[in-house]
Amino acid sequence: MKLKYLKEISALPCELESFVEQDRISFRWVFSDINDKRNFEPVYKDPKRQQTTCAGFALSFYDNQILAKKRLLELTKDKENLFKKLGTHIALGNLEKSDGISNKSNFRGHFDHFEYDNIILNSKFEIVEKVVK
Repeated sequence: MKLKYLKEISALPCELESFVEQDRISFRWVFSDINDKRNFEPVYKDPKRQQTTCAGFALSFYDNQILAKKRLLELTKDKENLFKKLGTHIALGNLEKSDGISNKSNFRGHFDHFEYDNIILNSKFEIVEKVVK
C-alpha cells in the first residue's frame, strides 16, 4: 500500500523504520462533527506550517482516553482559543493494519500514524467525550 502524502513525505527528513502496520484501539482529538475535515488532516496540510520533518504528515493518536484528554487540557491551559485548532472532543476508533503504519506509543500514550492512500478514518471513529464545556 502507498502512503497518503508520499510525495510530500519523501521530500522531508523521515525515519519510518520503527513504523509498522498494527491493529490498535486509538483516541484522537476531534471537533463536534466527526465529518469535519480538520479531524483527520495532518498539521502540515496547513500551508502556513513550516515543514521540517515528515512527522507533520502523520496523524496524532493516543492509546488511552484519559491520557488523550489530559494532554489536550495541558496544551490548552490558559489558551482557550487553542481548542479551535486542536479539537474539542475525544473520538475512539480502531486503526487496522490496512489503514497505515504507526510507531510505538511514548510515555504520554501518544503515537504517530501515517495513513495509506484512499483511507477515510472518520467513518471508523465515534465521539466518546466532550472536553470543552
